[in-house]
Amino acid sequence: MNAYNWVTRTCAAGALLFCTGAFATDEGLRRTVSINDHAPTVQEVEEALFPKQMEVQKEECDALEKAGFRCQSVIPKSSLDSVLITFALGSAKLTNEAKGFLRTVGQALQQRVSTWKALVIEGHTDATGTDAVNRRLSAQRADTVKQFLQAEYGLKNIEVAGRSSDRLKDPQNPTSELNRRVEFIPSW
Repeated sequence: MNAYNWVTRTCAAGALLFCTGAFATDEGLRRTVSINDHAPTVQEVEEALFPKQMEVQKEECDALEKAGFRCQSVIPKSSLDSVLITFALGSAKLTNEAKGFLRTVGQALQQRVSTWKALVIEGHTDATGTDAVNRRLSAQRADTVKQFLQAEYGLKNIEVAGRSSDRLKDPQNPTSELNRRVEFIPSW
């Protein structure tokens, strides 16, 4: 029995005053979707950020909360790992291709604005440079994407995180352009 089913059954039986599951920021619970081979449609981005399975879990969690139980962090985080938004070495400037992809992401987020409570944009760097420089640059990359989405789509509740080179997309090639990217992580 997985943690979600256990929590659901325990809560449904009324055995607890509040219900919680595994903490949703655990890496093991984060579902990552990477779109590498083509420019995705709005629907593909929407499905990557908001998988149907998570929507069902959110509805069940909402029902438990209406019944007086606390049901948080049961829903695993989803993540859109975007290699379509990469950055030049040492830069946080968006390319025209990146802006096109961000317009697709913005449309998907706008269509589902009632589904997500917050969005974290994680900026990443390759292994070039010091940790201090990479932390600052990765935060700048995430902030550049946030500013674009807010200016173009009026989206709110966006946070940024600079991850430096902590989570390389291509660990076999630490200086690869694939490591200089952003990821989108919605919170339900």
